[in-house]
Amino acid sequence: MQPKKHYFAQIPTIAIFVAFAVSAPLGLLLLILKSIDKNAQKEEQSAAGLPNTPPVEIRPARTPPMPGAAAAPDPDRPTYDQQTARKRQKDLTALCTVIGAIFLVAGFAGLTDVFGLFPYYIDWGELFSNLAQMIGGGAALFTGLHMRRTHKLEQLLDTIVGSRDNIPLAELFAAAGVEEAKGRTTLQNAIEHGYFGADAYIDNRTGTLVVRGAAPQLPRPEPAPQPKAPAEPADEYAALLQQLRQANAAIPDPVMTAKISRLEAVSARIFELAKQDPGKKAQLQKFMGYYLPTALKLLNTYASLAAQDVQGENITEAKQNIERSMDLLISAFENQLDKLFQSDALDVSADIAALEGMLNMDGLTGSDFTK
Repeated sequence: MQPKKHYFAQIPTIAIFVAFAVSAPLGLLLLILKSIDKNAQKEEQSAAGLPNTPPVEIRPARTPPMPGAAAAPDPDRPTYDQQTARKRQKDLTALCTVIGAIFLVAGFAGLTDVFGLFPYYIDWGELFSNLAQMIGGGAALFTGLHMRRTHKLEQLLDTIVGSRDNIPLAELFAAAGVEEAKGRTTLQNAIEHGYFGADAYIDNRTGTLVVRGAAPQLPRPEPAPQPKAPAEPADEYAALLQQLRQANAAIPDPVMTAKISRLEAVSARIFELAKQDPGKKAQLQKFMGYYLPTALKLLNTYASLAAQDVQGENITEAKQNIERSMDLLISAFENQLDKLFQSDALDVSADIAALEGMLNMDGLTGSDFTK
């Protein structure tokens, strides 16, 4: 199905101003018809799922010409349509400025004649006609001046771009001293008028005006750093002994220091046995999982309490409780060390019993021996 043609929506604004200056009802009628037709066009585009803005042109990649074929058009030169659009802009600018000035002056002169007869006689028809001429002429003149300023801004943008292949829009608008919204509109008009060549376009992904060649690539985001796994201690037993030493260094009390040193010495012997005989490590599960961590927690708490400037009743009582528990911890650690030799003691007893049995069987232990 062919889309409906919207002729009234395509009427140039200058034509409406001129019609208003000639005949106010005609200009007003054209303005209403253009507004209605433009709204209908937008509704049709929305219903069809099309954007209201012109689609972005995707140009195919240029391929080198075949031998003997005609040379490809220079992308730095504007196309025929672009040259025509630029010429139309210049003509409309001149037309709006000249016609607007003429109608504005004519309307002002007519009003002067009308008010010259005041208060004896007023020709209301002539009054409204001259007012329409002034309004239409003023609007056309304003439009022409605005188009002239836009034309100068387009030339300024072209001068700033110069021979660059591409330029960020923020840099371009900052150099021209315009806001982004106005700069984008003017830049799009300049592209349509061929100021930057046939292949220029705005790359919205990177916010760049591309004059020739490919658009700049977006920087690839750097991969997020992987969280580092906590470093495993080279020696689990050495790490625990280090914690005991740190707690001991943080406690200034000499009595507590001596007791902690005893804990450290017994723990070092326990760990040494576990290293020599990995089978003994199974006997240390509760010691490693509860007793030793609890002892470290109590010692760190004691160090924190001892570092307080004010030693109140609660702090003193807590410290005394930890001090009393140290003898119990030393006894428990020593018992743990002793239990590690339980299997060795059983083996010794078994070996001795076997030895005595063999000696008795061989009669090597009786009183039959003589000197």
